[in-house]
Amino acid sequence: MLWYKSWLDTRWRFLIGFFILLVMACGTLYDYLATMKLLPLAKSIDMSGELGRRLKETIDFEREFRGFVWVQWFRQNLSQVGTLFAILIGSGGLLSRASGAALFTLSLPVTRRELLGSRAATGLAELLALAVVPSLVIPLAAPAIGQSYSVADALVHAACMFTAAAVFFRLAVLLSTMFDDLWRPLLISCAVAFVIGTIELVAGNAAPFGTVGIFHVMSAESYFHSGSVPWVGLMTMSLAAAGMLYAAAVSIARRDF
Repeated sequence: MLWYKSWLDTRWRFLIGFFILLVMACGTLYDYLATMKLLPLAKSIDMSGELGRRLKETIDFEREFRGFVWVQWFRQNLSQVGTLFAILIGSGGLLSRASGAALFTLSLPVTRRELLGSRAATGLAELLALAVVPSLVIPLAAPAIGQSYSVADALVHAACMFTAAAVFFRLAVLLSTMFDDLWRPLLISCAVAFVIGTIELVAGNAAPFGTVGIFHVMSAESYFHSGSVPWVGLMTMSLAAAGMLYAAAVSIARRDF
């Protein structure tokens, strides 16, 4: 079956990412205990200037368990590592000629759009697992360190991460219909993610980045601060991902093998 072949093509990337994120999620709980011991030392740090303001803001967030989880897990670890593996899972595939299997796959009695659709669906299912399962480890294991975290909050953040990271996944899929190797889609997608992340970091919450900035949406920053789900950003990310998938379908349909 097509989905099974897609699974075989991406399983090791997914399993490695899944294991890494599980370990990092567990590590977040123990990092909280260590951070609580170090927080009193923060008073001796010079917090003047813009960098100092941001550092003080982060320290204030981390004084509470919910804020610590958002900063360390949803805003940093899950967003960064999740984006990397979204790109890895989406890169390569149908046109990769490293093993000589591309032409055989394209000769099967199915349309190219069906091949692309099965690859995209399998990858999105893997990405959803990467976003949701490690995030649920935190509320389930938090009582072990005397803390609690809402399962509902974890699911909202995981859903936002999945929706935004799907844009990078679809970008990698699109580029994989244009190039015959794994590395160019991977490197170009990573470069795009780095540039966007840098711009958002510099711009902060300035419009329009605070509303539809992909990493702001990915971390569900508005939900953390005010309980407001970033619907506009989620809609924008969904439309962007759908547009890239359509472009990928057109690209592979026109490709001459």
